[in-house]
Amino acid sequence: MTAPEGARPVAGRRAVVIGLPLLADAVVAELTAAEALVEQIGSAREVIDAADGVRERLGGVDLVVAVLGGVGGGPFGLSPAERWAEIIEQGAGDAVLAARAFLDDLLTAAANDSAADLVLVGSAAASELVPAFAVHAATAAGAAQLARTLRLELGGTQVRVRHVAVGWVSPRAAAGDRDALTPEDVARTVVFTLTLPPTTNVAEISLLSTRSG
Repeated sequence: MTAPEGARPVAGRRAVVIGLPLLADAVVAELTAAEALVEQIGSAREVIDAADGVRERLGGVDLVVAVLGGVGGGPFGLSPAERWAEIIEQGAGDAVLAARAFLDDLLTAAANDSAADLVLVGSAAASELVPAFAVHAATAAGAAQLARTLRLELGGTQVRVRHVAVGWVSPRAAAGDRDALTPEDVARTVVFTLTLPPTTNVAEISLLSTRSG
């Protein structure tokens, strides 16, 4: 993808990538290739304990990418309530932890006229009706609404907040599974949004394979 006129470079950005390995690893690889400085944290549950060490190693944070979990399906009445509660915690709960852990860093970067981005990578189920995925869809919608509300709350600070709603992802897509996205598809889209001019924000993206979209 070609960066738009007036774009800010990704090189030198101080990034934290949090969450599911399949997508998070691809985002880390894409950011590293773009010459960003990247720290990866395996889950939002680890963020609180790891945040100070990340700040020390990076010298602050101006980019947070949270790849949200909480994927799980099946008929609502056939799984125990505890399983559904776990999915809610992994999705919406992780979004809150990831957004809050480095918020002060993002605000500081924006106040110093540096780029500052919070990217929540969620699920297309936030706005689609997917049979047997009721709890996952509700959790995804919660993360999407968190991004929308934070975008309004932080609008005057120049911290850009966006939600990337991702459809079905499979590593096999690269081998011809055209109904799915590859992790690299998602990573390239995330990094492209970072190149937009500082006065521009792609607030929400629905990223689907062409055949399923």
